Amino acid sequence: MTEESESLRPDDVFTLLADRTRIEIIGALGDASTPGVTETLSFSELRRRAGVSGSGRFNYHLKQLVGQFVEETADGYRLSYPGVRVYQAMQAGTFTEQVRLDPFELDVTCHVCGAAQVAAYRDSMFRVRCRDDDCGAVFYKYFCPPRSLAERERDGVLRAVNERVQREIASMAKGVCPWCCGRIESRVLPPDAEMPQRENPAIEHRVLHACETCDGALYTRLGGLVVTHPAVVAFFYDHGVDVTRRHIWSLPFAASDERTTVTGTDPWRATVRVDCGDDRLQVRLDDEPSVVETQR
Repeated sequence: MTEESESLRPDDVFTLLADRTRIEIIGALGDASTPGVTETLSFSELRRRAGVSGSGRFNYHLKQLVGQFVEETADGYRLSYPGVRVYQAMQAGTFTEQVRLDPFELDVTCHVCGAAQVAAYRDSMFRVRCRDDDCGAVFYKYFCPPRSLAERERDGVLRAVNERVQREIASMAKGVCPWCCGRIESRVLPPDAEMPQRENPAIEHRVLHACETCDGALYTRLGGLVVTHPAVVAFFYDHGVDVTRRHIWSLPFAASDERTTVTGTDPWRATVRVDCGDDRLQVRLDDEPSVVETQR
């Protein structure tokens, strides 16, 4: 049983941040902290680091933050968890940065037509698609904070994006929202359902994941959900391959529906064919969708 306390309205919360001095205070507390430890600063030290000359003005703005973004202790002031999240968003450039990576070719072929895949980043979205515009296949399109990719070499960019995509899809496959930890409801959409990128030739069977708490939502393929399933990980491991380190867009069963087959409608069942060398694993799913059976 959890106790409920009075909550602030979203517009009130964002109003608290609508001042440069308050942003400087959060930034100063965040800059003073070390990984895993929120540093506590005295009133005078915090004012010095925030670069605010007037004590009265500084005190007024600090008090506005206390209780929601800043905690007051016997020794001074430190960021609360919401304050840490605001600081992290500031550092990642989530709301402020504009970063663009022009399209570059990958060492992977299109799972639909055999042309090369290309990756690009703009408008905070990382995309992997077929180089051939006539094909039109898009394999992954995912949000990544701008600053997280700005200072990486291409291999680092691909590694970071792959880790983010695999981690968040794995969380949704377990019914937990990767953004707020709320409960995820997942369902396989019928072929005639309204959905983005309906004409994408790499996708035939879509799963809609929607969070009951934050309203976050994402579409995935059935194959993408099984990459981190224990049976799939073990199957690849038996062949000396760590599948979680393979770029998800390079895996035919996870990047397109070429190897996904609906095998029944009452009850609904589908099979994802996973290949490694000359060996094969069949992964059977229901409409939740959950893995109900695997067979080599």
